[in-house]
Amino acid sequence: MNTAEPRQRVPRVAWNDASVTGHLARGEPIVLVGGCPLIAAVVGRWSFDSLSAAFGERDCSVHVSRTENFARLYGHGLGLGGVRQMPFRSFVEAASQRGTGSHETDLNYYLQVPLVSPGAAQSTPVALEAELRDLGWAWLHSACEAAASQPLQALQLWAGHGVGMTPCHFDAMDNFLAQLEGRKSVLVYPPHCSFD
Repeated sequence: MNTAEPRQRVPRVAWNDASVTGHLARGEPIVLVGGCPLIAAVVGRWSFDSLSAAFGERDCSVHVSRTENFARLYGHGLGLGGVRQMPFRSFVEAASQRGTGSHETDLNYYLQVPLVSPGAAQSTPVALEAELRDLGWAWLHSACEAAASQPLQALQLWAGHGVGMTPCHFDAMDNFLAQLEGRKSVLVYPPHCSFD
């Protein structure tokens, strides 16, 4: 990787600012602030409690690691940890017990579950269908058009308890990251650095 390239902060721009379309058209990363319509309908409505109720006993994929680094690929010669299937409420209980002293509570957890994914084995929980319809799909469609990206392929819910990072990687699909709560740091490299 060319370490001589200067680090720059990704611009933070109001979601309805006229410059957003230009950033998307040029393929530039951007942080949209101020109540982006993509997720405005669920901000303040989705919580660990509400999602636990919505998912019921349905199993979700939960990444587990003894370190703060979630490798996403686990096994001999790969990362430490693994993926467990557990109901959302069990994930919340396990994550909230972290650091209380027992063997299991020394683990770090983050959850990944598809909410909308064509051909997925499990469909969206019925309790979330109305809320998902209220998302800003028209805004997302126009943003994808401005970015000349593919239409939505999948909508993933990721949840954590404030500890954890994933290693440097690239995604094969274009992404919109919408954060409902908390903080996240993302280090973005230019595409030409993908295989350096």
